[in-house]
Amino acid sequence: MKREKQLAYICIIFISVFAIYIVKSCLYNDEKESPIVISEVCPHNVTAAYDDNGDYGADYIELYNRSDNTVNLKGWGLSDSSDDLRKFVFDDFIIEPGQCIIAWCSENTDDISAYRDDYVPVDAHGLTFHLSNGEKCILTDSYGNIADSVIIEGNLEDNKVMALTKQNPNSCVVSEPSPYYIDDAITTVERKIDSPEYSIDGGWFEDTITVELSAKEGDIYYTLDGSVPNENSYKYTDPIIIDNRTEEPNIYSNIGGISSENHYLPDYNVDKGTVLKAIAISEDGASDVVSESYFVGLSESDYEGMSIVSISFDPDDFFGYDRGIYVYGKVHDLLYAKYDMDKADIDDISYANFGKIGRGWEREINIEVLSSDHEKIFDQLAGIRIHGGWTREQNQKNFQIYARDEYDGNGLFNYDFFGNGNIYNKLMLRGGGSTDTYVTKIRDVFAQSLVSDRAVGAQRSIPCIVFLNGEYWGLYNLQETIGTSYIEEYYGVPYGNVVIIKNGESRTDDPKDVLLYDEVVVFATENDMSIVENYREFEKQVDIQSLIDYYAIETYVGNSDAYKNNYAVWRSRDPGLSEYEDCKWRWLLFDLDDSCGMNMGANTADIDSFVTGNWYDNNPLNGDVLFTALCANQEFRERFASSFVEIATNNFDYETVSTKLWAKADIYRAATINSNNRFRGDMWLDEYPGFEGYEAPYDDDDYGQDIGLIDAFFRERAGYIINYMYEDFGIAK
Repeated sequence: MKREKQLAYICIIFISVFAIYIVKSCLYNDEKESPIVISEVCPHNVTAAYDDNGDYGADYIELYNRSDNTVNLKGWGLSDSSDDLRKFVFDDFIIEPGQCIIAWCSENTDDISAYRDDYVPVDAHGLTFHLSNGEKCILTDSYGNIADSVIIEGNLEDNKVMALTKQNPNSCVVSEPSPYYIDDAITTVERKIDSPEYSIDGGWFEDTITVELSAKEGDIYYTLDGSVPNENSYKYTDPIIIDNRTEEPNIYSNIGGISSENHYLPDYNVDKGTVLKAIAISEDGASDVVSESYFVGLSESDYEGMSIVSISFDPDDFFGYDRGIYVYGKVHDLLYAKYDMDKADIDDISYANFGKIGRGWEREINIEVLSSDHEKIFDQLAGIRIHGGWTREQNQKNFQIYARDEYDGNGLFNYDFFGNGNIYNKLMLRGGGSTDTYVTKIRDVFAQSLVSDRAVGAQRSIPCIVFLNGEYWGLYNLQETIGTSYIEEYYGVPYGNVVIIKNGESRTDDPKDVLLYDEVVVFATENDMSIVENYREFEKQVDIQSLIDYYAIETYVGNSDAYKNNYAVWRSRDPGLSEYEDCKWRWLLFDLDDSCGMNMGANTADIDSFVTGNWYDNNPLNGDVLFTALCANQEFRERFASSFVEIATNNFDYETVSTKLWAKADIYRAATINSNNRFRGDMWLDEYPGFEGYEAPYDDDDYGQDIGLIDAFFRERAGYIINYMYEDFGIAK
């Protein structure tokens, strides 16, 4: 009897094991029976999708729960190799019916301990492999069976994906990215037809104009607010009358959620131009969108001497929740959905749409420029990003503009904006620094203009008034940017042979390039520079005069935001034939806004900027390790003192500076007053010497007082700072 029971038990165990085997073996005898499928794969994500931290760039695999039941992915795996199906294995990870989640080929840098108790992730990080063309992406279930797989095409382009569509739910095909959802169908490439033509080019007009559109084939559709036209836009049937639109309600100027520093929105109708965009559409094709900007009936005096820059774009690219670069947007909400902010040590501004950086947060624009006498001189497609650090939090944000072949075949801005014969692949539109944005807007550009003859790179600029999709967006300075094209134009070093370090980060090739500069600083600080041999070795690596000019200029104007921040150095990567291909580090100036009497107790004329006033406690002789180390050398101290007096006497001579300042101020006057009223409102600037008694609106008296503070700074500065220099350096006059 006992033996029969044992045999029975053995049979039961055998049958159970066999049943499990059968179930396991037959669970997905067709991969497409799996409740979870691979719905999108992107092996080259430049701008295709951003993760739950708002970051583009990582390869990704999207999974879709096509069943009616919640599925826990615990134990499921992802891989790019049939030889190792379990390269990545999910922990507890819930995916709801009809939901997509994304697994990223990037490490998880989150502080998981600070997650909210109710946070349910829709992203998984930590895939240890990367995706490549021609590979097979494999999903396995918790038993290790292959649940789904996708072969990546061998010639898949950047930002293209292998994806399912609702029209074709059983196999992935090449498509445009649609992260977190399933597209209805593949977007087909239409035949390209000729674009519409305009009877009148864009520009400045005193009176109402009538514009006719024509196209060789197809119907014409157009918009008047900068948005991209399609079949649902106005259909062109009759000539378009264009007049002054200023009395129309503000659209973009009334959008909130764009700033943490100053929430003021204009309570009046801002000036408006008309951005007329048009497209031709036929039964089997469509043209490129074309654009012209018209400024009709605006005040001549308000725009006298000012260039005009019209930037037009898809409104979602600037102000949309998902993609908008000018708003808090989805990135900000993702942060607060994820973290208990009482526990998290996070700069929440870096987690706003407008706080994100990199190629993925660049958006396509059309940029048109009218000269200072209001003749149209430039029209090109380009890319745009938000620029700056603290200024990203302001309501008037700064921009970087990029020329790229991918937009219209132009890798450069083929126009000499600054009258120096140079052309660039990148330009900047800058409204001012964190405070001078709401005051004069000229401290940076004016100070740089005074020292353009020194051995340090300085940015040229022209004042301009910017319109976004036809709405007035204030006074900006169109400036050169200190990139590779700048170095090539001014110093003759080919852009491919340039290394630039800005604020401790590489702006050229390899992040490891930062070590090249760090090594120089370490050498100076770890070797006694009073020893001639050590100093001579340092001279081989650095253009001493460039270093001296940088520190002398920044110290004289009292820039509180320099040395540790807002510094840029460059060198040739390899030796070459030209004068500056000597692999020596040289300095570049930028962001001199927090200077020239901008802040009480930091950079008024009587401040000893060698030892105090820097925001980062990194004053040249009190915190800056490189400059302090060099001052151990008598030769360096004497050369610095000589150069400092030379700059003070020649570049910053008060009578010359004052004349230039008031001449420049007259050009900026009306534009600055209007811009401050558009963005400042009644905002008080507590650390600014002229803040007491300010009442909106900003007027001519306020402007005169603000320029007067700069004038007074230069009138009094030499009497203080030169004496400080001699005392601090221990040099007799």
